[in-house]
Amino acid sequence: MKTPGAVLLFLSLLPALMAEELPRLNLKAYLAEVRGNNQEIAAAAALARAYSEKVKLAWLPADPVLELERMYADGALGSGAAERNFLLRQEFRNPWKMRLQKNAATAESGYFWAQKNDRINRTLAEAKAAFYEYALACHHELIYAENLELVKRLARIAETRYSINQGSQSDAIKAQVELSKAMNMLITAGQEKETAAARVNNLRGRDPEERLPEPEAFDAPAAPADYKALSAAVLAKNPALEAMASRLRASENKLSLARAESAPDFMLSWRRRTAGDAAVNGTYDVSLGLTLPLWFTKQPAMTREARAERDMSSAEYEAARNDVLLELKEITVKLDYYRRLKDLYGGTVLSQAELSLKASEAAYQAGKSDFLDLIDANRTLLETKREYYEYAADYASWLGRLSSLTGESL
Repeated sequence: MKTPGAVLLFLSLLPALMAEELPRLNLKAYLAEVRGNNQEIAAAAALARAYSEKVKLAWLPADPVLELERMYADGALGSGAAERNFLLRQEFRNPWKMRLQKNAATAESGYFWAQKNDRINRTLAEAKAAFYEYALACHHELIYAENLELVKRLARIAETRYSINQGSQSDAIKAQVELSKAMNMLITAGQEKETAAARVNNLRGRDPEERLPEPEAFDAPAAPADYKALSAAVLAKNPALEAMASRLRASENKLSLARAESAPDFMLSWRRRTAGDAAVNGTYDVSLGLTLPLWFTKQPAMTREARAERDMSSAEYEAARNDVLLELKEITVKLDYYRRLKDLYGGTVLSQAELSLKASEAAYQAGKSDFLDLIDANRTLLETKREYYEYAADYASWLGRLSSLTGESL
């Protein structure tokens, strides 16, 4: 019924072997690396830059047109022309239309820059959650290693009591069962830690199998999250909401532009002649033209289309505003929930579970309780430790989600 000593020795030394004096993973440095190397952030930034360039194109006129005319030609391909003309023509957008078009492009560019900032905030919040998940996995590995050592000690006590006829053989068997479970818990914790490390590496743009050092210890300060106090800051600074406001401004400018399509655009032409006739040779013409919006059903249709898009953008803005406030409400509720549990477990429950185990161990050694009571007390302590670290990590993760709403530590 004995477990091979080499396996037990390896499992008990596993956390130390995994660490191997590597420098600790710092949260601030990790987030800076995510911000610089994450490909989703890079893609959002590239898209924002692309739309910034479109703003420059919005007010530039179309390319000029250069035409070569050969008039009164009597040969093939225009040869033998008595008159040769160079015509340069430039179309000019109505200045009022050009201004509205530029304003719409600027607002649309603002939408993608705000989307980029929202992507940064949400990716950093995801990175924080991954960091705390990795830290939690490391804590689990540590407490399961400690639990393995504790169960080994309890197993020795059960075997010793059985050898001197003070305990039953079933207690010794139960101890070996608990020892096998403890070994499996430690192995599982190591696998979960490996998965969490791969996620951390992925978010910072590295190979998932790259070796990752242990994280620095964290302790997020617990404070009440006031929804009413936070809502004003979130509505003023949330980049996703700012993006929808920019899209609404762009659609309003497009609606004004559609209404302005009834106004004409302009065209300027310059022509120079080369001819055998001295009276015509070297002369030039200048002409100014304008467009005539004669298709009267076109402009109203454009206006109706732009108005529908404006109404859609307005509805999307209100929906985004409600979603942000709903997310804030959920975050504040979760923060209060995990803060309360974190304080409860850290203040009383954990210490009570430790005292319960000590009392159960003393009672079992004195023959005043059975081995099942001792096992139950050990399981309670193990579960309490695991839950306490989970509550602390969840609280820190939800704090990260709160800061993602504005990109700041509120």
